[in-house]
Amino acid sequence: MNPLPGGADDRLDPETALPPAVPVSRDSTAGVAVMAHLRRQTGALLEAYAALGVEGSDAIHASRVAARRLRSGLRVYGDLLRDGVAERLRPELAWYAGVLSPARDLEVFAQALERNAEDVHGFGDALLPWLRRRQALAEASTTEELGGPRARTLHHLLLDVARSPRFTDEASRKAHKVLAPRVLRADQRAAGMLEKLDPGDPAVEWHAARIAAKRARYAAEVGAPALGRSCEDLARLWSGLTEPLGESQDAVIQRALVLDRVDDPSMPLSAGEAFVCGVYVASTHDREVDAQTRAHVIWVDTRTQHKALRRAVKG
Repeated sequence: MNPLPGGADDRLDPETALPPAVPVSRDSTAGVAVMAHLRRQTGALLEAYAALGVEGSDAIHASRVAARRLRSGLRVYGDLLRDGVAERLRPELAWYAGVLSPARDLEVFAQALERNAEDVHGFGDALLPWLRRRQALAEASTTEELGGPRARTLHHLLLDVARSPRFTDEASRKAHKVLAPRVLRADQRAAGMLEKLDPGDPAVEWHAARIAAKRARYAAEVGAPALGRSCEDLARLWSGLTEPLGESQDAVIQRALVLDRVDDPSMPLSAGEAFVCGVYVASTHDREVDAQTRAHVIWVDTRTQHKALRRAVKG
């Protein structure tokens, strides 16, 4: 995908660049609900962008979450926007989140090792200096790339859409009538994927289920102000599932990072360090399956609640 053309060379202040999100209720139109989501998440993305490179900030994580929430929302509700806006924005938001991912993965791993330093002291000594070096390089690369014209243009396009979205006629209908079927479609896709999985199945299938579960969660969060408590509870159910699903994927990513460390000729490992790295790689398989097992148990235990929430959202 080629970068979108144009773009100004400034950092945009979401507090002045965006009007406030309009309150959403059951009597709101679908357009108002989607506009509120666009304004809220565009504001979050710009706020996080302004903090990139600031020591101690959570900007990388917050930026990636906002980009993913926007992209997921556009996947579910994008057909309510005119002029192919959703089709233009979604690939750019995928690129934006992808730029942030390497630095975030390294950040998560380094923080986990530091939190559990006593349990993994030998492994931490072998890996942490390398991780922090890689993290610094990844953060510098992220900040540089997101300071370029492609990201700036995306910011301005998001602002234009969030300020004055152009909706289809369907968006003028009541939000609860328009959004409920979309929430339920995203929900059913995630549920169908989880039903087919067992602990120990291929990581790629569990990762796909995690992505679907996040989309179901985000869809329910957008719909909740109009659809009410049942939709809020549905979003909360999916949030509870995405936590162990995320831990499973973290184990996969961290296994790959440790193997990269072992193969890095610029920082040779001693025999003892290579051994503890091998032990840790083996442990990631156990962590991965354990997280999948917890996700499976949560899903089985909440099936009845899930079906009841679906009926309530459907009305």
